[in-house]
Amino acid sequence: MIRKIKNQQVTVMIKSPVPDFGSIHVFYTRADQISDPCLLKQYRACLSPAEIQKADRYMKPSDRHLSLVSRALVRYVIGEVTRQDPQSLNFLTNEHGKPFLVGLPDIHFNLSHSHGAAVCALCRNAPVGVDVEDVGRHTDFSIAKRFFSFCEAELVSRAPEAEKRKLFFDIWTLKEAYIKAVGRGLSIPLNSFSFNANEAGIQITFSDTGRVEPTWQFFQWRPESGKIVAVAGRSASPIVFKHFWCVPFVGIDPNSLIF
Repeated sequence: MIRKIKNQQVTVMIKSPVPDFGSIHVFYTRADQISDPCLLKQYRACLSPAEIQKADRYMKPSDRHLSLVSRALVRYVIGEVTRQDPQSLNFLTNEHGKPFLVGLPDIHFNLSHSHGAAVCALCRNAPVGVDVEDVGRHTDFSIAKRFFSFCEAELVSRAPEAEKRKLFFDIWTLKEAYIKAVGRGLSIPLNSFSFNANEAGIQITFSDTGRVEPTWQFFQWRPESGKIVAVAGRSASPIVFKHFWCVPFVGIDPNSLIF
């Protein structure tokens, strides 16, 4: 199907692929490139009063816009997967603030947004966490000594300047994705676990046991220059990660959309 976004024609896939058991689907959108008034009106109409109030509380217009598009993204992709009206979806949060769907216990999701980009991860019957970061933003890499494990902080400290930024955000996004998947927020110290990437993939080790936990599986994706996405999921079987570009209420595509 052909749709026009900002006077450009793009081919989009209207029906969302449904994540089967053992897979995590990740949907990425550039909120800062969505400006169609009709779309924005549709986004606002599908949100709950609480979501609208939360978006409207942001002082900066760009933050209000990102909040609006992010929440519409969540409702859109879950609505596509469950074949339910996005506006009818009901969300609650656990004691640590992680949202979950009411009445759909087998659908797990997580949302992240940063500097104009938003990403939503979906899976069935397994916890999931996601984080997106703008790697070009100003960052004091010395904070690794405070938030990373000792070995991670040493890796960042000793890395050549040309590699330091990539290494820092590789670790940072993985940590954020993991604690969001667990759903206990910062009650889990970020320095209580470490990541190691090798030929076997990305592995997590916990400081209290010193052991690798193979049921936690991780995936990283760079959807475009300057952005990195990390995803965490837990399963005794191998997880298949699939990623898609998305314009909420327009369509989903496995390839990069030109907005």
